[in-house]
Amino acid sequence: MSLRRWGAALAGAALVAGIAVTPAIAADPFTPKVTVTPGTGLDPAGTKIVVKGTGFDPAANDGKGFGLRVGPAKADVRDRTGKDFQVSRVIKKDAVGTQIPLGQDGSWEYSVTVKAEYVASGTTYSAKTQPFSVFVFGWDTPALTWDSTTPLKFTGIGDPDPGPGDTAAGLGWGIRYAWRNYITRGGGTVTPSNGATLDSSAPNVEPFPYKWKYGSSTGDSGKGSVSYTGQVKYTFEAHMIWDFTLADPRITIAGDGTGKLTAKIGYSFYGTKTAPEKTRALSDVVFADLKLKAPRQVGDDVVVDIESASLTKEGAGAFAGFYNEGEVLDAGRIAFPGKSGPAPTSGQPTSVPTSTPTSSVPATTTSSACVLTPDSAKQGNLLWGFKQSFRRYVAIGSGTAITASDGVEITDIDKIDGTGPPSGAYRWGFDNAQYKSATEFTTQFRGKVTFTYPSHSFELSIGRPKVVVAQGKGKLYADVELKTTSGAPSPPISQPGVELAALDLAAAKTTEGAGVLSVAGVKVTLGNAEAFAKFYKVGEVLDEATVTLGASCANLPGGSGPGAGPGSGSGSDDLVPDVKYRPDSALASTGVESGVWLLGGLVLLGVGLALVLVVRRRTA
Repeated sequence: MSLRRWGAALAGAALVAGIAVTPAIAADPFTPKVTVTPGTGLDPAGTKIVVKGTGFDPAANDGKGFGLRVGPAKADVRDRTGKDFQVSRVIKKDAVGTQIPLGQDGSWEYSVTVKAEYVASGTTYSAKTQPFSVFVFGWDTPALTWDSTTPLKFTGIGDPDPGPGDTAAGLGWGIRYAWRNYITRGGGTVTPSNGATLDSSAPNVEPFPYKWKYGSSTGDSGKGSVSYTGQVKYTFEAHMIWDFTLADPRITIAGDGTGKLTAKIGYSFYGTKTAPEKTRALSDVVFADLKLKAPRQVGDDVVVDIESASLTKEGAGAFAGFYNEGEVLDAGRIAFPGKSGPAPTSGQPTSVPTSTPTSSVPATTTSSACVLTPDSAKQGNLLWGFKQSFRRYVAIGSGTAITASDGVEITDIDKIDGTGPPSGAYRWGFDNAQYKSATEFTTQFRGKVTFTYPSHSFELSIGRPKVVVAQGKGKLYADVELKTTSGAPSPPISQPGVELAALDLAAAKTTEGAGVLSVAGVKVTLGNAEAFAKFYKVGEVLDEATVTLGASCANLPGGSGPGAGPGSGSGSDDLVPDVKYRPDSALASTGVESGVWLLGGLVLLGVGLALVLVVRRRTA
């Protein structure tokens, strides 16, 4: 049923044409609310704050509870393995240890002293450069039902400005003014977080549009893509909009004056808050067709104005029929580090690209004065697909999924044809770097890739890879988490920041110039079997990687993907376990469905890290 047919009439004015009157619905006995006292005028040296919550159903979220974190809006703020926050606690009933007790009435309280600057894992986090907030969210779940963000204001420290409202790197875009107006005037809520903020400097009347934090960009010859981070959550419970969330917009620029805006969309509508009638998990949608003005150079950034935007068919579907295909969305402004190339010509919106560009926007020339130095290393990416045979194993399965979040992009590079879920290699976004030379650097990347195989009882996530290079060798660190269903023979695994792989740069191709360092063809071999319950051998070959670093004034080139040689694991035999793990002939009499092997425990397949769990047929 269309969202136009739901909702209550607002006295004196119809906020959006076509919304029909429906009977009032019963109030949910648990409506989450968070207060922070004090939240402003905080002493940068340290102030005690009291965080209180009400309306948090102890039985909600399968009883797993809720998360509380204080710090910057890092990409892993909602992740179970998120780290380096000033405060990180779990709120739940029957709390133990440092957990915050949750009362049967849904209330909780926590007091803590917060500062405007702190150091974690060798990194200094400061409210002078990135705003601090109190984040509350559902623990270990993608559901956004309980999410809230409360900014903290320190005396003498203004809000850092990521800049999309002006011309600094970032995206200034508000989705659609009528939508924002409908939600806010009707008493709904709008919550920007994780890199998205209200853009009060934009040339629009309230309700203000949003600033989206710059993530990464790759491109040449006026074509490419630019990724941004952040999410905006809308609720309007009187009209049964329990959640509508748009996150991590990505702009693809065609080079002819047109482009596409892709974003992750998730929602829960109608029914009741605890049992919504229509739901959508947060996932990518080609949301809007764009008409773009000519790029221009502003300092070290390229600025491209979005002259007009219109809703695609897929975008209309993601709005559950609230708007129609072709309806006008907000204009906006795209900005990213680099040098502008030739101006694109105007034209009509093009169809969705058949392949993901290997590069992001415009630049055919770069100033010779642009040099990569320890101070100027401000962008980059990691192209690494983990293991092609494992991607194939998951992608050809029934009911499987491969999803990317928090700043990583699934490309068409090294993809497997004929698969359901996207199966290409991954381009991980830049977080920070400590650069000394082309042979000695450390780079932290953002993003998480999750492989889900319900019929094989597992979900594997790999996130936040970090590359450390010195003297022709290196290490790759990452967060690894394995979730298994109840009764599975292998326990869950959570290894944040584990030393995952060894890197060999001896045969890699290193290129330097115009403020960019590219190291392609890096050999990657597994260096830690503990992260995978010792079912995978140290020294196993993974996909090759390409590391790119750039100065803030540089344009990152499009990188070539890893080859299909020994490192890519493309052979079909990779999906066959070693002899010692193979089932005997008794399998034929078990009635086990084809493709699910009867094993004594978790098996990480020979060359593919393919995860298979015991599946036994129950007898009547």
